[in-house]
Parts: sequence; structure tokens; C-alpha cells
Amino acid sequence: MRPGPSGTRLARIAGPGEEVAIARLTPRSIPVPILLVLGLLAGAGCVTPREVTLTARSGVEQELVVRSLERAVARLDVERLVGRKVALDLFALTADRAFAREFVTARLQRRGLHVVGDAARAEVRLKVFATVLGTDRGETLIGIPALQAPIVAIPIPEIALFKWVRQRGTAEIQLYAYDPATDQLLDGVPAARGRAKFDEFRLLLVIGFVVSDLDERAEPTTPP
Repeated sequence: MRPGPSGTRLARIAGPGEEVAIARLTPRSIPVPILLVLGLLAGAGCVTPREVTLTARSGVEQELVVRSLERAVARLDVERLVGRKVALDLFALTADRAFAREFVTARLQRRGLHVVGDAARAEVRLKVFATVLGTDRGETLIGIPALQAPIVAIPIPEIALFKWVRQRGTAEIQLYAYDPATDQLLDGVPAARGRAKFDEFRLLLVIGFVVSDLDERAEPTTPP
């Protein structure tokens, strides 16, 4: 065995005139780019992935609820109540009632109603009914849905030639005005409805896009 070029050693193998080069790798003999790649891979292997905490409602669902409620309140005809002191109670069938009450209160204040916390100081007591407040989801798929292969239990991913996932937010608001002293009905406002949408499309497995109106805000009209 004798030294070879660049730190290699050459060993003579049985057989006339045959030599095999045996490379002895040292840190100096490994190219720098390869060392960097190996270092990055080793570092990535030591990173502990962080799980995302999921909320009861996804971010899209929350936007759908808020936008639909916002648009419903914007369509309420409350011109006759502008400038008057009102006490407000909101009733809903969902767990979002507390949020909806504060949100509706703030939006009506922006439109010129003076919402007071003490019903004794109010000229009118308002009962607001959120008869609809929620989200719906629908899906259309042309292709093969995700499934589990029998016997071998191998999951087969979804193959979508066309897929349309529809998410809708809907809110319906009914408002009634009462005399705070006698609790007699004074007036009723026609029901107002708001809708919001978030649609996801996928074509030919890889082409995807979203159609949404969540960025279109219904700003309340502030009286002069």
C-alpha cells in the first residue's frame, strides 16, 4: 500500500498491474456545500414540530358569522330611533349571543342610537332577535373521494377533477320597540338578513382558487 494523490491510499490487489484506490475522507476533503447541507439536515432532524391550537370555530367561520351579522344590522331600518335613548336586549339560539349583543349595540350606536345600560333611563326598550346566526357547508366533487383500500388498508387520496366547497354565513335580525314603562309594543322593524360566502375550487387535481366576499365590509352610516 502506498500514498496516492490528495490523501488517498492505493492498495495493490492480487493480480498483475491492478490497483484499487481507497479514499480516506477527512473534513478537509469534503466540499463545503455538502457540509452545509448535512448540517442543515441534522439541525432539521432535531427540531420539535409545534402543533397549532384549533379553536371551536375556524377563522373563516368566524369571519362568515361576523360579516353576515354586520350586513344584517346595516340593513335594519332604524331611522325613527336615531337620537333616542334605547335599552337593548338580544336573544339568539346559539352560544354567540353575548358577542352578538355587544356587536349589534356598537353598530347601532354608530348609526346614531343612544344605547343605555339602565332601562329606567331609556325612552324605548328594544328586543333584538337573532333568529338566524350560523354557518353552513356544502361540497360538490367530480372525481374519486378519499377512501381506504380493502384488505390491505392502504388510504387512497382524493382525486378531484372538479371540487367546489361552499361555506356560507347567514344572519337574520328582527327588532321590536317597546314602551319601557308598560312593556307595550310600540313598533316593529322589518327583518333584515345578511349573508357571506367563502368558496374553494379545485380543478384537475392541482389548480385551486378561492372566491369570497369576506373583505367587503358593510360600514354603518354615521348620522351628521
